[in-house]
Amino acid sequence: MTDAQARTGALRIGSLCVHVDATCDIYLEDLAAIYCTALLDTRGSPSAGLYLSIVDAPGPPPVRVPVDGMILTPDGGLHTEAMFAQTALEGGVPRAQFTVFAQDLTPDERQIYLVVLLNKILFRMGYMRLHASAVALDDKVSVFIGDRGAGKSSTCAFLAGRGALVLADDDVFLNYNGKTCAVSGCDETMRIMADAEAQLFGRLDVPATLFGGIPKKQIATADRFAAEPYVDHDLDRMFFSRVGASYSVRPLTPGHVVMRLMNTLIPSNRFAGAGDHAQTLDYLADIAGKVDAYELTLSRDFTGLDRLFTFLKGVGN
Repeated sequence: MTDAQARTGALRIGSLCVHVDATCDIYLEDLAAIYCTALLDTRGSPSAGLYLSIVDAPGPPPVRVPVDGMILTPDGGLHTEAMFAQTALEGGVPRAQFTVFAQDLTPDERQIYLVVLLNKILFRMGYMRLHASAVALDDKVSVFIGDRGAGKSSTCAFLAGRGALVLADDDVFLNYNGKTCAVSGCDETMRIMADAEAQLFGRLDVPATLFGGIPKKQIATADRFAAEPYVDHDLDRMFFSRVGASYSVRPLTPGHVVMRLMNTLIPSNRFAGAGDHAQTLDYLADIAGKVDAYELTLSRDFTGLDRLFTFLKGVGN
């Protein structure tokens, strides 16, 4: 990475601002892309909630780690096959330093190592990243969790058109302090698929771009709706969204919520053995016991969104 220029920058990851100092700018660009957020100048950004430095040190890592594994050490170290993180999270503003040993990583590989290390650090600080949208309606905050094509953006846009405040379209950070759950959004844009565009907007005068292999049109959320990213709001309800034959809302037990949350974490997180896995399950179980959760099924023609709006308003199903 010696051909790139060293630089500093700030990333707003939900309500948390991370100040980054890297030996080359590609690492900051990677993090901005991973967390769907803008790269800011540290001089005009909010105060740091985490200081992160990233340095190159070509050569073999000090600890041999199994493929797709992670080793945690008592001194705050996090080891992977290609990168190492040293953390100091207690007392004052938390700090972490990433050391990159492997210099032949593809862009996708480099981003995977960055995200599994940073997600683990954020988790230790009480934060959890969710692939989700979030809105506030009548001072009640709902998060819609799901895979690509599960209707999250369509739900968010529909509810925003009915007066909901958009917190996030695609990336949500949950902050649990042992007593209360808060969520904040990472993104200032909304990505709309073709079928949702026709149903909700008519026609958007912007070109479609591939996101995760799916053509979508990206718009600035605040240009069309009330939006408030980067601000913590108390979480009231979680919906696990999917597309099916017809609209339905079904309550979920805490046990099912834990399993579904764990499934959302697995693609971008690693676990360092049984103890680390158990700690994660305990964290998820606490959240599941404090927040109402539902399975939400949406029809492909979005006719059920009116009923969802009614449900959220508390009138009935």
